[in-house]
Amino acid sequence: MNLTTTSLYIAVFIFTVAIVQVIYLAWSESRFIEKRKVKKRLLYISAGGKHGQEKLARYRKSVLKDIGAFERFIFSIPRLSELDKLLIKINIPFNATLFILFSVTLGMLGFGIGYRFLPQTIAAVAVGIACMLAPYFLLKLAEKNYYSKFNDQLPEALDLLSRAVRSGSALTAGLAMIGEQVEDPIRSEFAATVDEINLGLTLNEAMENLCERVPVADLRFFSIAILVQKETGGNIGEILDNISRLIRERIQFKRHVSALTAEGRLSAVILIGLPILMFVYMYLTNYDYLSLLWTEKMGHYMIYGAIILQIIGAYVIKRIVDIDI
Repeated sequence: MNLTTTSLYIAVFIFTVAIVQVIYLAWSESRFIEKRKVKKRLLYISAGGKHGQEKLARYRKSVLKDIGAFERFIFSIPRLSELDKLLIKINIPFNATLFILFSVTLGMLGFGIGYRFLPQTIAAVAVGIACMLAPYFLLKLAEKNYYSKFNDQLPEALDLLSRAVRSGSALTAGLAMIGEQVEDPIRSEFAATVDEINLGLTLNEAMENLCERVPVADLRFFSIAILVQKETGGNIGEILDNISRLIRERIQFKRHVSALTAEGRLSAVILIGLPILMFVYMYLTNYDYLSLLWTEKMGHYMIYGAIILQIIGAYVIKRIVDIDI
C-alpha cells in the first residue's frame, strides 16, 4: 500500500467521522430547542462585534461555568470570528476549527480521487484545491442570501418598531418585540442586540455591533437615524415610517433592475462557463488531443490568449449588467 492510497483512506475516514458528527449535532440540538437558542446567543457573543467586548467576555466566562465539559472545550478552542459569524448565520453545527478541518479533509479526498483517475498530478492538485474551497464559497453564497432575506424583512420590522414606540413602548422594548415576533434571520440579529444592551452595552455600541454583523446599507441608515434621534430628539415614529418606505422603494427598484438585467447575467454565465466546461470535458475524454496546448509552444500562446480574453470578456459583461444602486 503506497502513500497516496494510505492518505486517501485517512481522508475518507476523517470525512466520514465529520459527517457523522454533523448529523449527531444536528439531531441532538433539534431535541432541545431552548438549549439551541441559548447556545446560539452565546455563539453570537463569542463571535460578536468589536464594541463592548470586555463586558461580553465577562458574561461569556460566567456562562461557560454552567455548561458541560464538551461544550466548554469547544468554546475554548481558538475561534476565527469572521468564519464563526458565517457559520452562526447559516445555522451549521460547526465552529470555525471543525469547518476548516472538514474543508481540508474534503480537499485531501478530492486530491486522492484526482490522483487516482486523472492523467496529471497538477490536475489532481486543482481538484483538491477546488474541493477544499467549495464549502467556503457555498457558505459565502448562503451568506449573501441571508443578507438579502434580512433586507427584505427590515421594512416589516421597522413598521413593528414604529407601532411599538407610537403606543408608548420604549425603543429597547420595541427592539425586543422584533427579536420575538419577526421570523429569522432578523429575529436572531435583533435578539442578540437586545441581549447586548441588557448586558450593559450602550445603544450605540449594540447598534454598531449589529451593523458589523449585518453589513446592509439600509440597516446602517436605520442605525444612524436611531442614534441621531436619541441625541437631537424628534418624532421617532415618523422617522421609522419614512425609512421603511424608502427601503421598500429601494427593494422594488432593485428587483426591477434585476429583472431587466437577467438576460445579460445569464448570457455571462453561459459565455464564461461554456469554454471551461468544454476544456474539462475534452481533458477527461480526449487528453492526447488537448495536451498539445501545453506540449507545444503555440499551445502556450493559445492558453494565455484564452485566459486574457476570458478575463476581459467577464469584466466587460460585468460592467454592462452591474448597476450600482
